[in-house]
Amino acid sequence: MNRPNARLDEEERDVYSYKSGARTKRSDISGLGGWLILIQISLWASLAFLLSDLSSVTVIMDPARWEGSRGVDPQIYTEVIRPILWFGFISSIILSVLVIINLVLFYRRKRLFPRMMIIQYIVNAIISVVTWILIAQQEMGREVHVLDAQPAFHVIVRSLLACCIFIPYFLRSVRVKNTFIQ
Repeated sequence: MNRPNARLDEEERDVYSYKSGARTKRSDISGLGGWLILIQISLWASLAFLLSDLSSVTVIMDPARWEGSRGVDPQIYTEVIRPILWFGFISSIILSVLVIINLVLFYRRKRLFPRMMIIQYIVNAIISVVTWILIAQQEMGREVHVLDAQPAFHVIVRSLLACCIFIPYFLRSVRVKNTFIQ
C-alpha cells in the first residue's frame, strides 16, 4: 500500500528513534548555523569581556584605589579584598584560555568542541559559585562591605541557566553531532 505521506514517515524515522526518543543523524542539518550562531557570538563576547577585565587588572589591584577613594582599611584590603581580586584574576585567565581553545576548536570543527564547551560552562558555574561564597562569607558591616554579594549571585543564576540550556543542547543536537562529531 503506497500512502502519500510515506516519504514524510521515512523522514520522521530518520530524525527520531521511536524506542529511545533520541535524535539520529540527518545529513541536511549541519554547519555553523542554528543555535551555533549564538554560541559563536557568546564566545567572542566572552573573550572581549575577559580581555577587558584582564587589561584593567592593574587599576583594580591598586591598594590606593580601595583605601583612598573607598575608605577601606588597609588590613581589610590585605586580608579580604586582595585574595578575592586574585581569585578573579586567575579565574579570568582560566576562562580566557578556555574561550580561545573553544574558538579554535569551533572554527576547525573539531570533535572535542562540544565536550570543551560543556567543560567551559561547568567551570564558569563553579567559578561564579566560589566567587559568591568568597564575597558572602566576609563578616563586615554593610557600610564597609565594598564587595556586594548580590551581583555575584545574579552571575550564578545566569551561569546555571546557561548550563541548563546549552549543556543539553550540546549533548542532543543533531546539528552539533553532524558538524563536530561525525
